[in-house]
Amino acid sequence: MSQTIDSKDEISKATLWLMTIATGLVVANNYYNQPLLGLIAKDLHIDEATVSNSAMLTQIGYAFGLLLIVPLGDMFKRKKMILIDFFFIIFSLVGMAMSTSILSILLFSFLIGFTSVIPQVFVPMAAELASKEKQASAIGMVMSGLLIGILLSRVVSGFVGSYFGWREMYWIASAIMVITAITIALKLPEVLPNFKGSYKELMRSVWNFARKQPVLQLAAFRGAMG
Repeated sequence: MSQTIDSKDEISKATLWLMTIATGLVVANNYYNQPLLGLIAKDLHIDEATVSNSAMLTQIGYAFGLLLIVPLGDMFKRKKMILIDFFFIIFSLVGMAMSTSILSILLFSFLIGFTSVIPQVFVPMAAELASKEKQASAIGMVMSGLLIGILLSRVVSGFVGSYFGWREMYWIASAIMVITAITIALKLPEVLPNFKGSYKELMRSVWNFARKQPVLQLAAFRGAMG
């Protein structure tokens, strides 16, 4: 029986570590393709410039996922939402590994980015569950997992691609996501939603915050420049 917590409960160190590691592993999905573009082009007998669109579409998908999926964390139980998203992440990674045409490569690249937004659910979740004195350190820890995942993903992907093949990288990533999803299902406590309303109202509230909150505007600007 899974544990349920709300914003009055403080996050445990084990849960914070789980979120940090999962953040790094999930965000890595968005960057595996960058060192593999040449291998994919060679395998599919197409030019590398065409294949490079997959890296762009992954980032575009990620942006759409941030806008359309992440706000759902306020509307649904977080753990349930995260596990459903993991199903689509695994589907996208397996689809990428089995792709035999540039169209499927581009499609699944977009879907990988669109679904791999769980890290941006964990960041506010860590802030919400940590005590006021430990909010900064909790956010910093999860963000460290995010940045390490971005950096190491390219190294790991380049190594695996060179010695085993680009498809093998996505099969390995799929297996990692299965293991991560199982661990989260067993260990992550459920967090109750704090928004009651329709999806339309939820998205309207996102727009209102973006329009009226200078702190959010500054954070968004910094993120865009980064």
